[in-house]
Amino acid sequence: MPRKIFKNLVIATAGPLPGQLTTENLRQWTTLRKGIFTEDFDDQVTHLLCTREQFDQKLPRIKEALARGKKQHIVHCDWFEISAVNDKKLPEREYSMRNILAKQNAAKRELARIERGKREGERAVNTNLFHIYTDRTFFSYQIDITRDDIETGELGQRYTLCLWESNAKPHLYWFAAKFIKKKRASQPSFHRPSPCSGPWRREMDLFMDFFRIKTGIEWQDRVLRQGTMSTSYFQYSPPTGGKPVGRRLRFCYEYCLEVNAQLRGLPWPPVEEENPVRDEDEDGAAEPRSTGKQEHDGDGIAREDQSVDSESGTPPGDNVDIDGAEMGISLDEGEEEEQTELQESEEMRTTMLDADV
Repeated sequence: MPRKIFKNLVIATAGPLPGQLTTENLRQWTTLRKGIFTEDFDDQVTHLLCTREQFDQKLPRIKEALARGKKQHIVHCDWFEISAVNDKKLPEREYSMRNILAKQNAAKRELARIERGKREGERAVNTNLFHIYTDRTFFSYQIDITRDDIETGELGQRYTLCLWESNAKPHLYWFAAKFIKKKRASQPSFHRPSPCSGPWRREMDLFMDFFRIKTGIEWQDRVLRQGTMSTSYFQYSPPTGGKPVGRRLRFCYEYCLEVNAQLRGLPWPPVEEENPVRDEDEDGAAEPRSTGKQEHDGDGIAREDQSVDSESGTPPGDNVDIDGAEMGISLDEGEEEEQTELQESEEMRTTMLDADV
């Protein structure tokens, strides 16, 4: 007597099956094993049997089962036949056509990613071989600068500046910029001054020169002079809310914000806002009370007593060591020169403060 391996299962087929898997045999073999075979297809069906060809053709029952989600198993007919022969219900996952579909979709996505990378390589940089460079403060060198050209009526102009780093080591770098002429434009243009990838210093200089030409601001003054140029220039907005702003600032981050506020005629420190909270007194009357003083960071974002590292622009909780030793991060080529520049900047700031006194 066969075991009850199909108990509580309702089995149907997507179409005619090969070999001995006729409708009569399927009904008989399923009933003997305490299951139910049906020629109909509804929500009660737990297992839909099919062949690989039927699944690839996406027969109507296949489409319907896929639309219903994973509550219905779509399995190869071998699952039923081998389970019946061995008198043991096999795991569906080994015969699941959904798994085959998932693998096919994953392969298609991977192929599409490779092809997309190749197309990007023809215009700018092959993204299969390069990724966006991120410095040791976790600032990503992919930034947007924007402008509204009132004279031509082209609003929403945008350059996306990218400094790419090779996947292979030793790392090579490549600067490229993508330009969108107007908002919702579908055909961007690309600017890639170097014919091939090269050392970090060369490509970083190209990145900074392009930024200076389009914004009228030196890269190290991007926080210091934010929002101070005329609208004929492209505008850059540094990250806020405690996000890293990158290295190579002329002065420490907080001092840059202070000078920027003076240049733009804004109050410094930023005006604090109080959010009254209503308390109920003994009589049930609501009385407003202050939530207490909140400290603001240099971007005017309210936060609780969180300072910002003077050189990296990152909160101290990130624990980023200036020499890269604490996190075991090696210096990129040319970054040692940045330390000297930072020291010179601090000396210049000290001189300016002494002069103010």
